[in-house]
Amino acid sequence: MGTRTDEQVEGPRSSGTVRSLHRRARYTRWFRWHLVASLVLFFGSAFAAYAVVGSVPVEQLSALVENVQGEMPNDSPLPELSFVPLLLNNLRALLLIGLGAVTGGLLSVFGLVVNGALVGAVVSFVVRQSSWVVVLAALAPHGVLELSAFFVAASIGLRVPHRVVRYLLGWDDRPLTRVELFELAVVSVVLVAMIVVAAYIEVYVTMDIVEWVAGPDALPG
Repeated sequence: MGTRTDEQVEGPRSSGTVRSLHRRARYTRWFRWHLVASLVLFFGSAFAAYAVVGSVPVEQLSALVENVQGEMPNDSPLPELSFVPLLLNNLRALLLIGLGAVTGGLLSVFGLVVNGALVGAVVSFVVRQSSWVVVLAALAPHGVLELSAFFVAASIGLRVPHRVVRYLLGWDDRPLTRVELFELAVVSVVLVAMIVVAAYIEVYVTMDIVEWVAGPDALPG
């Protein structure tokens, strides 16, 4: 027997108005074990990459980074951090992770593993050439917002397929209720705003914080 939906609990009165939907919204339903699973995937991948990169001599890593930088074209947007390219890149990553909602959670898992590995590898390299203080100063200001947005997007990407499976098995009356769709719309807007603010901080604030904490030559060139 299916569970009662939000509409059935509240009744048909004003079920379509924004005020009514907001009153019945329960945003915490998106931040349960699906969020825990997202954190486990990301940090598991990050720790694995940290360990692997940490086993490589720093001289070899430095030479590899120099070779990659040397092969970049002069007009490449990568060497110089700029707001719009960074914002678009992060929004693409957010969309990729969120598309787990229509791929059975696969893209969410893929995005978490890839981003976790990148973060772990970069931290492992930078911390051996500077310090944990520098790493935290460089990552924490924007990373708290950016990674939190990724984790919530992944939680959505895992929960939606879970709800669809429950519906197909006859445990729920519908895949997503009108209230849940409203919650998704609100959360999506908040996530995009978080990514915009995080990109602004990364481009215009992070380096000032790093230089204030550890000096102008704190990060490896």
